[in-house]
Parts: sequence; structure tokens; C-alpha cells
Amino acid sequence: MKRKLKFVLIGLFSACLFQVNNLHASERLDDGILWSTKAEINEKYGKPTYLYCEEEPFRRYMIVKPEEENSLRATFLYDVVVHDFYYLKKNGNDLEYRFYYGEDVSEGKKTYRVKECTITFLNNPVPLGKVAELVPEFKQAYQCTKVVQERLVNYNNIRLIFVTEKVNDLSKKIGSLFVDPDKDIKDWSLSYSVILSDGEPENVSSNSMVKKVIIAVDGEYRIGKTANAFRSKMIKNPLP
Repeated sequence: MKRKLKFVLIGLFSACLFQVNNLHASERLDDGILWSTKAEINEKYGKPTYLYCEEEPFRRYMIVKPEEENSLRATFLYDVVVHDFYYLKKNGNDLEYRFYYGEDVSEGKKTYRVKECTITFLNNPVPLGKVAELVPEFKQAYQCTKVVQERLVNYNNIRLIFVTEKVNDLSKKIGSLFVDPDKDIKDWSLSYSVILSDGEPENVSSNSMVKKVIIAVDGEYRIGKTANAFRSKMIKNPLP
């Protein structure tokens, strides 16, 4: 009887331990931001500086203070997605963080999760080699073997896309839910789009000046679909 009771207790302990681990496990990509819930972002960064939303199909947009959220929602006929803007200071630099949310209904309820994060350097552009000092999430870009250089249409800007190779179920889910419904895309992974300052030359280096970083998911297949429009080409990772 004691032997049987011992096995029962061990089984219950293992089950509880497994349950606790499940409760504390949280799906994330290596950036630590994508797929976070809106509540998690608000807990980490505090009250947002501004709220932002668009009316489909993008006929108008609104930027308001958080205390105006109820009156903002009252102006729309449906439940719009409200995104968060934060103005932060790091190492003496002013940064604007924009968290864009998508609706996740995979668990039978509507949950707003980060589908894209845009960080803009407000004071002055930052050398590419120094971006990770202000945006720690960008450190993964150093490991990227796939870097695409593009010329933005109608702008005098170069865009670099650092594509990681860590394709997993979560990156695929984010890509298919929030980015592109093309079911042929299998290589969704964490990526960093870097927008260089106006007039920066095409011979990109760690000294190239950056004005904006966009954290999202992307892949070679999707990039290839628009390669002709953006004159996309693969380059060597310019980060040391």
C-alpha cells in the first residue's frame, strides 16, 4: 500500500510540475517582443504615450492619448485594433516604439498580440554598428547570413532586411496570420528591416546611418515576390 501511495504521489508531483512549467512557458521569438500580448507590453513598458488606430480600408487614422480611448472607440462602427506608441529615452537618445497588434483567435477568444514593432531614432540617426546598444532586440541581426538590400520606391532610402534562419511554428503562425496569406511561404522567420537615412550610399557598412528599425517576420520567398520592384539583392552582413 505504501509502495502504491508513493507512486501516486510521484505521479501527482510530476503532473503538477508539468502544469506549472506550462503556465510559465510563453511562446516568443528571439526578439522577445513579437507575439507578446497587449497586456504584456503595457505591463513591461507602462502606460503608452499615445494610442493609434486605422479604419479599414485605411480611410482614416487617429492618434490620441490613452485617456481618450473610450471616446476614440465610440467614433467607429466596429471593434478596431488599437496600437500603442511609446516615447522612451535610452542612453540619452529619444526613441519612439510603435507596437502594432493583430487579432489572434486561435484559442477561441480574441487576443491582441504584437505582429510588428517599429523603433524610430528621434534625435539623430544611429550608426548601424551601434543600433543594438539602443535596441537590444537587434542583437540577433549579427548572426544573420541572409541580408537583403533594397531601394525604397519613390524615396531616396535604402532598406536592409536581416533575415534569421530560425523558422518555427510560431514564426509561421505570425506570418500567415498577420503578414501574408500566401500559403506557399514556408520560410517565415524573425527579421529586422533597417531603414537608412536619406542619401546614404549603397556601399553599406557598420557606419551607415540608421533612422528606423522594424521588427517583424519575413523570408526570402516573400522578398523574392517583390524583388523587381525594389531591386533587391543579397549582400554580405555588414555587421562585424
